Amino acid sequence: MGSYDVLLIGFEEVENLGLRYLAAFLAREGVSVKIIPCDRLSPDRICDLVLESSPKLVGFSLIFQRMIDEFAHLISSLRDAGIKAHFTMGGHFPTVEPATTLDTIPGLDSVVRCEGEETLRELFEHLDSPHSWRGIRGLAFRENGRVVLTEPRPLIKDLDSLPLPWRQQKVLTHRGVGVCSIVASRGCYNNCSFCSIQRFYAEAAGSKRRSRSPRNVAEEMELLYRELGARVFIFEDDDMVMRGQRQRVWTQQLAAELRRLRLAADIVWRISCRVDDVHADTLVRLMEVGLRCVYIGIESGSDAGLSTYNKHYSVGDVERAIDELRSIGMPFEFGFMLLNPDSTFDMVEEEVLFLKRLGSNGDAVVHFTKMVPYAGTPIAERLKAEGRLRGGTVAPDYSYADSRLDLLQLFCTQAFHFRNFNAEGLVERLRHAKFDLTVASKFSLTPEAANQYAHGIRALTRQSNEQCLRTLSMAVDLMNWLSEDQILEHWDIAQNLVREQEESDRQLTDALNDLMSSYQIGNGQSAWQDTSPQKQQLA
Repeated sequence: MGSYDVLLIGFEEVENLGLRYLAAFLAREGVSVKIIPCDRLSPDRICDLVLESSPKLVGFSLIFQRMIDEFAHLISSLRDAGIKAHFTMGGHFPTVEPATTLDTIPGLDSVVRCEGEETLRELFEHLDSPHSWRGIRGLAFRENGRVVLTEPRPLIKDLDSLPLPWRQQKVLTHRGVGVCSIVASRGCYNNCSFCSIQRFYAEAAGSKRRSRSPRNVAEEMELLYRELGARVFIFEDDDMVMRGQRQRVWTQQLAAELRRLRLAADIVWRISCRVDDVHADTLVRLMEVGLRCVYIGIESGSDAGLSTYNKHYSVGDVERAIDELRSIGMPFEFGFMLLNPDSTFDMVEEEVLFLKRLGSNGDAVVHFTKMVPYAGTPIAERLKAEGRLRGGTVAPDYSYADSRLDLLQLFCTQAFHFRNFNAEGLVERLRHAKFDLTVASKFSLTPEAANQYAHGIRALTRQSNEQCLRTLSMAVDLMNWLSEDQILEHWDIAQNLVREQEESDRQLTDALNDLMSSYQIGNGQSAWQDTSPQKQQLA
């Protein structure tokens, strides 16, 4: 493996572009750097690689708050193996809770807060001069038993000034077609109550959302197309803003650049956006240059739920956006949270009715989760002030005003956890099928075969939605009619519903596997899946 100045260790189920931007920036500054994907290697193997490399600095990327104990164990193992390098960590949780991070992981020497390129470079340059660390903006470290937070570092104004992120030599492929993640911006203008993005950037001076130029983005796509064979691009932006005049001009310029580079006819891509970013005229222009899927953060089918989530739009706005997507034939996926700290059974019934309307024609996979109060989110601060925040760092949680909702949450975990969250569960399998259809329709199948395949996927999705919501409705009705003691007394009824749901999921999964096999595609994980740090789970 050889020796390196810096090792960067992080989760890389898909390319960790945060780490890869850091690696490219350090390499441009003359620092030798290596990325180690911690999700693909055992702790012992990681330890061997670090020992072989003799790095001066090891940086850890904590994407998911729930993984902090795993990183604590890994770092403890590295220290036990005699590794003396400086250990630092970055990510949302370390940025918003630097003292907690350092307390939880004694083997860490520092935390890089917010954007890390310049801070990490300066830290590397001053590793041997701890007395100078107070002058490194965006850093947290221990000094005489106390945690020191240095002055926040201003945000990078010109994202085009950054080198393009390092890439793997071989990209993920599907049906022989290269698939790449890409980001066109950093940050978000909005302040949803369940999201820590605003807190992540709160102390740093500068615009909370910055975009690369359309030309810079298109030229990276061309490079990935030419050198790595990428034809499918997954935009990982927190929000691809399209509702303001400035941002609509940006999207028009991106479309023009893709045409200029002669990519438009030979690529497909996916974006994530808010409901109020959905405008048919803009999306049609982007469909002309390859846009084939939109992920929208619906989150709730009740106005009360949307208010709790601080979304600043209504259920009517959600339905308008869905109608616009359907009117232009734009495939879409969505995020949805069934339960939140303000939930009542009346609200849950409203959410279920909305999902029934949404899922009735089978063009999107119905799934749902619970809002989790992650560190740095407005909802976590509110619950803490109300004395309702519990569960600890790894699994923050809360209680409901109606304790019967805790039993509904337990039921949802038993009935839907595998379906909604497991890579081999029905939701991800259906998403994978839709992704496969997108790629196959563009690059391999005849129009007639693609139409038949699409019809089969849609029929199975509709059946899955109907069965899931039938099970959920029956559970909600049962628990809304009974007292808590009565629910527990009749829990065998709930368990029968769980078994029926599991059997239905098995049958539909078998049917889906047969359908996909008939179009010559095996098992796999969908590149359309949500890998966001904000992905929640009913647990």
